[in-house]
Amino acid sequence: MSDDCVHRGDGRFCPDCGKDLRPEPINRHTVVNELVENWWEKGVLHTLIGLFRRPGVLIRRYIESDRDILVKAVPYIAVALTLNIALRARFLPGSTKTDLSVIEMLQNEPLIMPLLSALISALVLHFIFYRGASAGLFGTMVMRLYVLAQATLLVVAADLTMQLFLADRSIGRNLVRLTFGLGFTIFAVRQFYAGEGRGGWIRAIAAVICGELALILLVYMPAAMIEQAGLLD
Repeated sequence: MSDDCVHRGDGRFCPDCGKDLRPEPINRHTVVNELVENWWEKGVLHTLIGLFRRPGVLIRRYIESDRDILVKAVPYIAVALTLNIALRARFLPGSTKTDLSVIEMLQNEPLIMPLLSALISALVLHFIFYRGASAGLFGTMVMRLYVLAQATLLVVAADLTMQLFLADRSIGRNLVRLTFGLGFTIFAVRQFYAGEGRGGWIRAIAAVICGELALILLVYMPAAMIEQAGLLD
Protein backbone atom coordinates (compact mmCIF):
# COMPACT_ATOMS: atom_id res chain seq x y z
CA MET A 1 0.00 0.00 0.00
CA SER A 2 1.48 3.35 -1.07
CA ASP A 3 0.82 6.73 0.52
CA ASP A 4 1.10 8.33 -2.95
CA CYS A 5 -1.67 6.20 -4.49
CA VAL A 6 -4.68 8.17 -5.77
CA HIS A 7 -6.96 5.16 -5.11
CA ARG A 8 -8.67 4.99 -8.48
CA GLY A 9 -11.51 2.66 -9.35
CA ASP A 10 -15.19 2.24 -8.50
CA GLY A 11 -14.96 -1.07 -6.65
CA ARG A 12 -14.43 -1.68 -2.97
CA PHE A 13 -10.67 -2.15 -3.27
CA CYS A 14 -8.14 0.02 -5.09
CA PRO A 15 -6.66 -2.00 -8.02
CA ASP A 16 -3.24 -0.38 -7.48
CA CYS A 17 -2.58 -0.65 -3.76
CA GLY A 18 -5.43 -2.83 -2.46
CA LYS A 19 -6.79 -0.27 0.00
CA ASP A 20 -10.35 -0.86 1.17
CA LEU A 21 -12.26 2.12 -0.25
CA ARG A 22 -15.52 1.23 1.49
CA PRO A 23 -14.64 0.20 5.05
CA GLU A 24 -17.39 -1.13 7.24
CA PRO A 25 -18.82 1.32 9.79
CA ILE A 26 -17.35 1.08 13.28
CA ASN A 27 -19.85 -0.59 15.58
CA ARG A 28 -19.85 -3.26 18.25
CA HIS A 29 -19.91 -6.10 15.73
CA THR A 30 -16.97 -4.66 13.78
CA VAL A 31 -14.86 -4.08 16.89
CA VAL A 32 -15.46 -7.60 18.20
CA ASN A 33 -14.67 -9.15 14.82
CA GLU A 34 -11.44 -7.18 14.43
CA LEU A 35 -10.36 -8.05 17.96
CA VAL A 36 -10.98 -11.77 17.46
CA GLU A 37 -9.37 -11.85 14.02
CA ASN A 38 -6.27 -9.88 15.06
CA TRP A 39 -5.74 -11.89 18.24
CA TRP A 40 -6.23 -15.16 16.40
CA GLU A 41 -3.76 -14.11 13.69
CA LYS A 42 -1.21 -13.23 16.38
CA GLY A 43 -1.55 -16.72 17.83
CA VAL A 44 -3.59 -16.23 20.99
CA LEU A 45 -4.47 -19.93 21.14
CA HIS A 46 -0.82 -20.87 20.69
CA THR A 47 0.14 -18.35 23.39
CA LEU A 48 -2.45 -19.59 25.87
CA ILE A 49 -1.69 -23.29 25.45
CA GLY A 50 2.03 -22.88 24.83
CA LEU A 51 2.65 -20.84 27.96
CA PHE A 52 1.02 -23.54 30.07
CA ARG A 53 3.16 -26.28 28.55
CA ARG A 54 6.54 -24.60 27.89
CA PRO A 55 6.45 -21.08 29.34
CA GLY A 56 10.17 -20.54 29.78
CA VAL A 57 11.08 -21.97 26.36
CA LEU A 58 8.54 -19.92 24.40
CA ILE A 59 9.27 -16.68 26.25
CA ARG A 60 12.98 -17.14 25.66
CA ARG A 61 12.34 -17.66 21.93
CA TYR A 62 10.10 -14.58 21.88
CA ILE A 63 12.81 -12.41 23.46
CA GLU A 64 15.74 -13.72 21.44
CA SER A 65 14.52 -14.60 17.96
CA ASP A 66 10.78 -14.84 17.18
CA ARG A 67 8.54 -11.90 18.09
CA ASP A 68 5.55 -13.47 16.33
CA ILE A 69 5.46 -16.63 18.42
CA LEU A 70 3.46 -15.01 21.26
CA VAL A 71 0.87 -12.29 21.70
CA LYS A 72 2.64 -9.14 22.90
CA ALA A 73 3.16 -9.08 26.67
CA VAL A 74 1.30 -5.88 27.61
CA PRO A 75 -1.98 -6.65 25.74
CA TYR A 76 -1.84 -10.24 26.99
CA ILE A 77 -1.48 -9.31 30.64
CA ALA A 78 -4.13 -6.60 30.27
CA VAL A 79 -6.63 -9.14 28.95
CA ALA A 80 -5.62 -11.70 31.59
CA LEU A 81 -6.14 -9.25 34.46
CA THR A 82 -9.40 -7.97 32.95
CA LEU A 83 -10.65 -11.53 32.55
CA ASN A 84 -9.64 -12.26 36.13
CA ILE A 85 -11.64 -9.28 37.41
CA ALA A 86 -14.68 -10.08 35.25
CA LEU A 87 -14.81 -13.77 36.21
CA ARG A 88 -14.38 -13.03 39.91
CA ALA A 89 -17.07 -10.37 39.83
CA ARG A 90 -19.45 -12.73 38.04
CA PHE A 91 -18.79 -16.09 39.71
CA LEU A 92 -16.80 -15.23 42.88
CA PRO A 93 -18.29 -11.94 44.12
CA GLY A 94 -17.09 -12.53 47.67
CA SER A 95 -13.46 -12.53 46.52
CA THR A 96 -13.67 -8.86 45.52
CA LYS A 97 -14.95 -7.61 48.89
CA THR A 98 -12.82 -6.53 51.84
CA ASP A 99 -13.27 -5.24 55.37
CA LEU A 100 -11.33 -2.10 54.49
CA SER A 101 -8.11 -3.56 55.89
CA VAL A 102 -5.10 -2.13 54.09
CA ILE A 103 -3.53 -5.58 53.72
CA GLU A 104 -6.76 -7.04 52.33
CA MET A 105 -7.12 -4.13 49.93
CA LEU A 106 -3.58 -4.68 48.65
CA GLN A 107 -4.07 -8.43 48.31
CA ASN A 108 -7.26 -7.96 46.29
CA GLU A 109 -6.01 -5.01 44.22
CA PRO A 110 -6.52 -6.30 40.66
CA LEU A 111 -3.92 -4.33 38.69
CA ILE A 112 -1.23 -2.41 40.60
CA MET A 113 -0.24 -5.17 43.00
CA PRO A 114 0.23 -7.89 40.35
CA LEU A 115 2.36 -5.54 38.25
CA LEU A 116 4.35 -4.41 41.28
CA SER A 117 4.87 -8.03 42.28
CA ALA A 118 6.19 -8.87 38.80
CA LEU A 119 8.54 -5.86 38.86
CA ILE A 120 10.01 -6.68 42.28
CA SER A 121 10.39 -10.34 41.32
CA ALA A 122 12.18 -9.37 38.09
CA LEU A 123 14.63 -7.18 40.01
CA VAL A 124 15.35 -10.00 42.47
CA LEU A 125 15.86 -12.50 39.64
CA HIS A 126 18.13 -10.25 37.59
CA PHE A 127 20.28 -8.62 40.26
CA ILE A 128 20.56 -11.43 42.83
CA PHE A 129 19.94 -14.92 41.48
CA TYR A 130 20.66 -14.69 37.75
CA ARG A 131 23.18 -11.89 37.40
CA GLY A 132 24.71 -11.77 33.96
CA ALA A 133 21.94 -13.82 32.35
CA SER A 134 21.60 -13.28 28.61
CA ALA A 135 17.99 -12.06 28.82
CA GLY A 136 18.95 -8.85 30.63
CA LEU A 137 16.76 -6.82 32.95
CA PHE A 138 14.08 -5.91 30.43
CA GLY A 139 13.93 -9.47 29.10
CA THR A 140 13.43 -10.66 32.67
CA MET A 141 10.61 -8.14 33.13
CA VAL A 142 8.94 -9.36 29.95
CA MET A 143 9.23 -12.93 31.19
CA ARG A 144 7.65 -12.05 34.54
CA LEU A 145 4.77 -10.25 32.82
CA TYR A 146 3.96 -13.31 30.72
CA VAL A 147 4.28 -15.62 33.73
CA LEU A 148 2.10 -13.28 35.81
CA ALA A 149 -0.61 -13.27 33.14
CA GLN A 150 -0.54 -17.05 32.81
CA ALA A 151 -0.44 -17.62 36.58
CA THR A 152 -3.41 -15.27 36.97
CA LEU A 153 -5.45 -17.31 34.48
CA LEU A 154 -4.38 -20.54 36.17
CA VAL A 155 -5.34 -19.31 39.64
CA VAL A 156 -8.73 -17.97 38.58
CA ALA A 157 -9.43 -21.31 36.84
CA ALA A 158 -8.52 -23.09 40.09
CA ASP A 159 -10.78 -20.71 42.04
CA LEU A 160 -13.71 -21.41 39.74
CA THR A 161 -13.11 -25.14 40.07
CA MET A 162 -12.93 -24.92 43.87
CA GLN A 163 -16.18 -22.98 43.84
CA LEU A 164 -17.84 -26.22 42.78
CA PHE A 165 -16.27 -28.40 45.48
CA LEU A 166 -15.36 -26.15 48.44
CA ALA A 167 -18.25 -24.30 50.01
CA ASP A 168 -16.56 -21.83 52.36
CA ARG A 169 -13.06 -23.04 53.15
CA SER A 170 -10.92 -19.95 52.78
CA ILE A 171 -7.78 -21.62 54.17
CA GLY A 172 -8.00 -24.47 51.70
CA ARG A 173 -8.64 -22.07 48.83
CA ASN A 174 -5.72 -19.86 49.77
CA LEU A 175 -3.37 -22.84 49.97
CA VAL A 176 -4.47 -24.14 46.58
CA ARG A 177 -4.23 -20.66 45.07
CA LEU A 178 -0.74 -20.21 46.48
CA THR A 179 0.35 -23.65 45.28
CA PHE A 180 -0.86 -23.06 41.74
CA GLY A 181 0.55 -19.55 41.49
CA LEU A 182 3.97 -20.23 42.99
CA GLY A 183 4.26 -23.67 41.42
CA PHE A 184 3.69 -22.39 37.90
CA THR A 185 6.01 -19.42 38.45
CA ILE A 186 8.83 -21.69 39.66
CA PHE A 187 8.26 -24.01 36.70
CA ALA A 188 8.44 -21.10 34.24
CA VAL A 189 11.53 -19.52 35.84
CA ARG A 190 13.33 -22.87 35.82
CA GLN A 191 12.62 -23.33 32.12
CA PHE A 192 13.53 -19.74 31.26
CA TYR A 193 16.97 -19.93 32.89
CA ALA A 194 17.73 -23.54 31.92
CA GLY A 195 21.40 -23.84 31.01
CA GLU A 196 22.42 -20.56 32.64
CA GLY A 197 24.51 -21.37 35.67
CA ARG A 198 24.11 -23.97 38.37
CA GLY A 199 21.32 -24.50 40.86
CA GLY A 200 18.48 -25.78 38.72
CA TRP A 201 15.24 -26.23 40.61
CA ILE A 202 16.66 -25.18 43.99
CA ARG A 203 17.86 -21.89 42.54
CA ALA A 204 14.52 -21.26 40.83
CA ILE A 205 12.55 -22.04 43.99
CA ALA A 206 14.77 -19.76 46.08
CA ALA A 207 14.52 -16.96 43.52
CA VAL A 208 10.71 -17.03 43.34
CA ILE A 209 10.26 -17.29 47.11
CA CYS A 210 12.71 -14.45 47.71
CA GLY A 211 10.76 -12.36 45.22
CA GLU A 212 7.61 -12.94 47.25
CA LEU A 213 9.45 -12.13 50.49
CA ALA A 214 10.76 -8.91 48.95
CA LEU A 215 7.17 -7.94 48.10
CA ILE A 216 6.17 -8.57 51.73
CA LEU A 217 9.09 -6.55 53.10
CA LEU A 218 8.77 -3.65 50.67
CA VAL A 219 4.99 -3.36 50.39
CA TYR A 220 2.92 -5.35 52.87
CA MET A 221 4.97 -4.68 56.00
CA PRO A 222 5.07 -0.88 55.46
CA ALA A 223 1.33 -0.97 54.76
CA ALA A 224 0.71 -2.90 57.99
CA MET A 225 2.86 -0.43 59.95
CA ILE A 226 0.96 2.51 58.47
CA GLU A 227 -2.36 0.88 59.33
CA GLN A 228 -1.24 0.03 62.87
CA ALA A 229 -0.03 3.59 63.44
CA GLY A 230 -3.43 4.88 62.41
CA LEU A 231 -2.01 7.17 59.75
CA LEU A 232 -4.92 6.43 57.43
CA ASP A 233 -7.62 7.42 59.92
